[in-house]
Order: sequence, then C-alpha cells, then structure tokens
Amino acid sequence: MRQKTLLLAVLGSALLVSAGVAGALMLGSGSASASQPDRSQKSISVSADGEIEATPDQAVVRVAILATGEDSTTVREELATDAESMRTALEEYGLDSEDVRTAHYDIRQERERTPEGTEMGDYRGVHAFEITLDDTDAAGEVVDVAVENGADQVNGVSFTLSDDTREELHNEALTEAMSNARDRADTLAAAGDLSVTEVHTIVSTETRYHDYRVETAYASAAGDSTSIEAGAVTVTANVRVTYNATTA
Repeated sequence: MRQKTLLLAVLGSALLVSAGVAGALMLGSGSASASQPDRSQKSISVSADGEIEATPDQAVVRVAILATGEDSTTVREELATDAESMRTALEEYGLDSEDVRTAHYDIRQERERTPEGTEMGDYRGVHAFEITLDDTDAAGEVVDVAVENGADQVNGVSFTLSDDTREELHNEALTEAMSNARDRADTLAAAGDLSVTEVHTIVSTETRYHDYRVETAYASAAGDSTSIEAGAVTVTANVRVTYNATTA
C-alpha cells in the first residue's frame, strides 16, 4: 500500500513539473511575438537652419545721465533735472514720450576700504535710457540732441527690427529651413537606398535675432553732427523634421 501511495505522489509531482514547463514555454513564445519590430516602417530625421538677412527698420540709442554729490538728495535732483531737459528736447525733436524709456536707475554712496576701516565718499547716480527710433538714419542726430540736453554718456546704438518685421522675417526663415531640411533628407535617403514620401513630424526648435550693434567708439563726428552707419540684421530659424520613407 505504501508503494502505491509513493508512486502516485511521484506521478503527481511529474505532472506538476510538466505543467510548469508548458506554461513557461507558452509565456516565452508570447513575449517574443510582442517584441518583434515592424521592419516595414522607415523614417529619416534631420535638423536644418534658415537664415534671412535684412535692412533694419528700427534703432535703439542708449545714453545715460550721471551725477555726483555729497548727499543722495542732491544727486537725485540733478538726475531728475537733466532727465526732464533731455526728454523735453527729444519730444521737441519729434519723438513720442513712450519712445524714451528708463533702462537703469541707481544712486549709491562710494565706499573705500583703508587700513583704518571703511571711508564713505560721495554719492553717485546714473539714469540710463533707451531711445527707440523708427527712422534709423536719425540715430546720429538723436545722440546729439540727447548729449546737448543732459546726457553725459553714450553707451552705443543697436540697429534692429520692429515687431511686425521680425515676425514676417521669422516666417520666411522657417520656410527656408523647411526647404533645407527636405534637401538634407533627400540626400540621406539617396545614400541609404530610400525614398522620402511625406512629412511625419515638424518641430521649430530655435529662433535667433542678430542685431547690428555700434559701440560708442564707432560713432564718428562729421562736421558738427554725429554720423552712425547701420548694418544688416539677420533672423535664423531652426527646425527638426522627421519624414516617412520607403525602400527605393
């Protein structure tokens, strides 16, 4: 009787082991089938730039009013007086008040470290302005008006683009970038025995605007007036495009 029981137990274990192996084989087969790649789908991804160069239609003149005094009140009043004088002159020249805006304002007392400690000096103040012009040829004249009516320092001139022109050129640069991307994709496809069929995805990754800047050292005097020459500005757009492709 013990022999029969033992035999049945052994047979039962064998059946369980066999069932486990069969289950493992079935799971393994299913996993391999799910991970099989679809080799019929092909794609080509490229990145390309488009660059547009244009004549600026806006200029930004950067000037500053400086003041020094024994107390902050004196400095503040001097800055205010000169700023009012400059603003009035620029408005009489033909600029709107919103075209002249504060870029930086600061009043602080000078400090000097000595062996005896820290010595407090005079107060120094600066009121910096950015003056925006739609007439780029007027940049030199505006510098003269500002300096003759309160500005003590010219920090340079930037030739740039208005918002409307910037948007228009941005779209042109994107169009050129897409054209360059297709050329690159066709070149890669030919090298890989593929043929481009259609666009799958497009991502506009970056847009850069390069103003033409003139530092104060490049402002040249022509007679009694300042003459500042403008240069071209550029707009660069970048795109990343994925194309569907088939075997050529």
